[in-house]
Amino acid sequence: MNIVGSGVGGITETDAVLAAASNAIILGFNVRADASARRTVDTENLDLRYYSIIYQLIDEVKQAMGGMLAPEFKQEIIGLAEVRDVFKSPKLGAIAGCMVTEGTIKRNNPIRVLRDNVVIYEGELESLRRFKDDVQEVKNGYECGIGVKNYNDVRVGDQIEVFEIVEIKRTLD
Repeated sequence: MNIVGSGVGGITETDAVLAAASNAIILGFNVRADASARRTVDTENLDLRYYSIIYQLIDEVKQAMGGMLAPEFKQEIIGLAEVRDVFKSPKLGAIAGCMVTEGTIKRNNPIRVLRDNVVIYEGELESLRRFKDDVQEVKNGYECGIGVKNYNDVRVGDQIEVFEIVEIKRTLD
């Protein structure tokens, strides 16, 4: 956001021409545009806004600036499973026999494999099964079989952490 010009007194044709040349919005506080400025605003299809309460002007500028801020992304852990056993599958490679200890394990969310609380792999699930059934999620307290995509070094005692990426809209407050 750039301030192209500022001044005291009414809004003039010069202000309107400057706003048209720089593709700007005209903000007026306790002032009005003269006739020639209004004609330029109409012909150039400019955005002209009047304010008599300064807080409304400030809030609108803050809101416009807030819309320019890139959103913030945060990772929220939604589930944790502990590897109790490892099975070899001819199709999928290593399958981790797990017990869900916190939250919910969801098939389509990104995961991390932790060994001694150190991240050793980050990726996604290839398979999530409960007994012989392919499932989308497994809740806390249940056992499941987890196949990790492109990773076969899962060991007993590892933890599989499932997270989701949440977008947080940033504000200027």
